[in-house]
Amino acid sequence: MRSKLRVCLLNEVSSTGDSFRTPFEQLSEVKVIATIASRNELPQRVSAGHAEVIAINLDGSEALDAVHFVAQQLPELGIVGISRISESSFIIKAMRAGCGQYVCWPIDHDDLLNALIRVRPPPSRKTHSSKLICVVGSSGGAGATTIACNLAIELAHASNRRTVLVDMNLEFGDVCCAFDCTPKYTIADICAEGIEVDHDALGSSLHELPCNVSLLARPDGIDKMLRLLAEEHEYVIVDLPRASSFLSAVAIERAEYLLIVTQLSVPSIRNATRIYQAMAQMGVDDDLVQFVINRYNADFERLSLKDVEAHFQRAVFAVIPNDYRYVSAALDLGHPIGADSPASPARTAIQEMASKIAPEYSAPETPTKTKSGFFGKLLSRNTPT
Repeated sequence: MRSKLRVCLLNEVSSTGDSFRTPFEQLSEVKVIATIASRNELPQRVSAGHAEVIAINLDGSEALDAVHFVAQQLPELGIVGISRISESSFIIKAMRAGCGQYVCWPIDHDDLLNALIRVRPPPSRKTHSSKLICVVGSSGGAGATTIACNLAIELAHASNRRTVLVDMNLEFGDVCCAFDCTPKYTIADICAEGIEVDHDALGSSLHELPCNVSLLARPDGIDKMLRLLAEEHEYVIVDLPRASSFLSAVAIERAEYLLIVTQLSVPSIRNATRIYQAMAQMGVDDDLVQFVINRYNADFERLSLKDVEAHFQRAVFAVIPNDYRYVSAALDLGHPIGADSPASPARTAIQEMASKIAPEYSAPETPTKTKSGFFGKLLSRNTPT
């Protein structure tokens, strides 16, 4: 929930005294940060008190000039005009001068509160040039979730950028299992009827891992969620289910990378082809789709990388070697691969993939001596805050 609405009062009519302030103080949702008798004091007092709304007494002879002054000097603030004058012509002049709302005296408390809320500016948020990466497996057990989880870890750790990992497998989501955690909330909780989805509500549903990665478990209302997440995080990794759905389509539409994780077997490549064709039918830009070969072992596969590249008419984006010992141990323990096996060949390959996605990415050096504790062995330096 948002904090109390911070209001600054401009009252250049000396005869009204404290009576102008009283209705505002009677609203529990409002905090009056200052009552000012001269418009020239406004910029400094507004900045000091972090005001969101200016309420102006319009009964003075120069009141409309004051409104125009505030609108020009402090355009980021909402303006509410307060007056005993109820003639429509005056109200129109006040609106044209810059008032967003107009409240007549004597003041009705509900009317005043609604007016203040209507002109309250939205929370100021720093926006980022966010990248959304969708990861989908060609078949069950292809390793898409493992790659999505570890890709998020590597991007967040080595690039010093905030990253969020979204589990869109509504039926069998495994992202939380990969990190051995149980989030208190999911997006479904804050998308319930009657709850407005905003940054604050979204933030309460994120499960923070000790490595600059946030988890979002089994979401709903994904369109607005992805837009809000992109405003807060540089990288948004989405673990997609194989089955096509409206939710998947919304995520895919926003993606900069669509990573299809497959293995060098005929059934896996066949399924990857079907997913690729389905994306083409959805109108996905062909350049966004990339193929990741997982569990690669050149000594045993009947297909080669050249076969796959010829089939899809493009170079393979990444090759993750078969590293069963370390990857399976990480899954059993609910750890990232690098937490217990920083020199794992699979981890190295995922780091190389991260460097293709993030130009600023710098793979961390493999530590000779690792830290103890949950995820501690992954981090060869302090986790960014």
